[in-house]
Parts: sequence; structure tokens; C-alpha cells
Amino acid sequence: MGQRVLERSPAARQVFEEASEAVGMNLTKLCLEGPPERLTATENAQPAIVTCSVACLAMLEEQGLQPAAVAGHSVGEFSALVAARVLTLSAAVRAVRKRGELMASVTAPGGMLAVMGLDEARVRELCQTASQGGILAVALHNSPGQFVLSGEHAALERFKQLALSSGARECVLLQVSHAFHSPLMGQILEEWRAVVAGIPLRMPRYPVVLNTTARTVKTLVCIRRSMVDQLIFPVLWMQCVQALVGMGVTRVLEVGDSKVVSSLARRTEPSLQTATVDAFL
Repeated sequence: MGQRVLERSPAARQVFEEASEAVGMNLTKLCLEGPPERLTATENAQPAIVTCSVACLAMLEEQGLQPAAVAGHSVGEFSALVAARVLTLSAAVRAVRKRGELMASVTAPGGMLAVMGLDEARVRELCQTASQGGILAVALHNSPGQFVLSGEHAALERFKQLALSSGARECVLLQVSHAFHSPLMGQILEEWRAVVAGIPLRMPRYPVVLNTTARTVKTLVCIRRSMVDQLIFPVLWMQCVQALVGMGVTRVLEVGDSKVVSSLARRTEPSLQTATVDAFL
């Protein structure tokens, strides 16, 4: 993760050094050498993802690029807040490190399931049917034909069978440790709220569209609320993309070591021109 940008950008290397110092861990070594099981542990993956994204941002800024607006998917929202100068890099990586530690401490068993090929209304209907009094929620609104459910294992299995019999193209259990973005994260909500209350924030330099509302930031209170709510409420990525287009955005650049989010944006709004940082390496 991040190898090419580290090789090519002094600013990116500086980002990794600053982030490593902030969390007390060698993120450069972790991202380049792993091992995979350590890198993918949520308490390590979250600061690694944010650091890699901000390193890519630093490289782009070296080349004179500036955003018209920003948004981020799930933990990527913290990277977007750094891009908008709401958060410092150090504050962001410390926050997501703690967020990951808290998430990893959740004892309630659960998982996540991606469903492709059903519309939002049908997904919601099947989710309600499959829950049967248990915990099951639509956690990620990725694109018009792709949603991710989060909840108890039995409810996910019921949903999978219902979805496939209702014409879903595919259902895939995600390789995750917990039911993220669902009420099962409620166990750590108050502790995370206290962490968020202590994070220093500034008003954004650029418009920020928030995951939990798909609206632009109006106040710092809105940002703190979204940072807390995102723990148990869904990521409205599809709606965020639609909001960006409504603001006049015509091009989306995915800033990080992935092509997934820009692909979801294009599926949501086919008129968008999308690119990744590969074009600038």
C-alpha cells in the first residue's frame, strides 16, 4: 500500500513520517511490508488508509492540484476532512487509530454482506423481512445497484437467501471482523463520542459532503455529529456523489491506493469523468 507514491514524492514520505510519529508506529514499514494480517486489523488499517490517502493528496498538491469539493467513503471521510483542512494529519490518524481500537473491542458478533443487482427499495424491504427482530441494517449505499448490509450473522444469511431468490445478481460476505456502520457498534458509541469531542476542528477550506447526511458542512457541530453517527448509521455514498454532481462537479479524482470509490461514483453518475492518482505518478 502506497509504494509508488512513496517512491516518487518527498511530500508523501513526509506525510508517512508525521503520521507514524503521531500514532507511535512505523506506518511506512507496515504499509510496505505488512504482514497482511497486521495491516488488515482495523486498528492498523484505518490509520494506514488515511495516511496513504493524505500522502497521495500531498503529491497532488506538489503538482498544483486543488479540489473544488471533497468527500470520503467511510474512514475515507477523515482523509477528506484533512484535505479540507478541518483536521490536521496528526489529529486524524490518532482519531482513526482510536476508532479502530474501539471497533475491534466490540464483543457483539456480526458481519457484512454486499448485494448486487437489486434496487434500494427492494433491499430495504428484504432487510426488514430478514431482520426478524434481530439487528440488520443497510450500512453502505455504494451505488444504485450495490448495497452492503451489516448485522447479525443469522440475519445476514436470511437476507442472502431472500435476495438471491428475488433476483439479486450476487451476494458476497465481506472479510471483515465486525458489523460496521450498524447498531452493533452502539457498544462503543459513548466512548467514541467522548473522543470526538476532544478532536480539534477548523471550518473547511473546501466544501465537504458528509457520509451520514449527503449534505455539505454548515458548522463544526455538524462535523462532530457526523463523525459520531457514522459509527452506527449508513454511509450514503451514492447520495454523496449525487450531491457533488448537484454542486456542479464533473470530474472525480480518487485520492488513495484504490480504484473502488471512483468506480462507484461512475456507476452512480455515468456522466462523471473519473480518475485515480495513477494518472499523476
